[in-house]
Amino acid sequence: MELRSTRELRRNAQLDKTMGRKAEAQTAPAKAQTTQPREPADKLSLSRQALAYVEEQSRQAWNPEEGQGKKDSLIQGYLDAMETQKKQLDSMEDKLDMMNKCQKIAAAIMRGDRVPPEDLRYLMEHDKEGYKLAMALRQEKKDPKKVESVLDEEDKNGGRTEEASGGEAPSVEGGGGAESGGDPSASAE
Repeated sequence: MELRSTRELRRNAQLDKTMGRKAEAQTAPAKAQTTQPREPADKLSLSRQALAYVEEQSRQAWNPEEGQGKKDSLIQGYLDAMETQKKQLDSMEDKLDMMNKCQKIAAAIMRGDRVPPEDLRYLMEHDKEGYKLAMALRQEKKDPKKVESVLDEEDKNGGRTEEASGGEAPSVEGGGGAESGGDPSASAE
């Protein structure tokens, strides 16, 4: 098999044409007498880019560990990027969960219902503006409903276990008045 670049083939084709014309002129009578069939030759013509690509593939075929190292590093890069995105997604999911809990607590306050003190504390810690808005828009009810807590055990303890918290958390309710979010009659309980 014969490999040649395109430029070399063009140059050789031009030389063959000029040499062929001269040879035809001299051997025209002789050619008429003997027509000898040419042996077919396998030829492949490649551009420079194709030739470079074929050489690179050949080199990688003879040195498979070199190309594999690049593939491994590329795959590792993709896996690291996916891990980073998974961590970001998890943190965004936690933040969305926290925002949903704050919204439920604020809605209960605005309706005028009694909210557990740990829920009030959670709302104040995680959404100060939402707490202020809920208190400002709170409606007074004659008979407020006592709302169950929307928090998990983890949220109630502030992400800590009870042994690590060191006792009770400070109380949010001042005197049980209207501004503390509770019912004034409930403080007598």
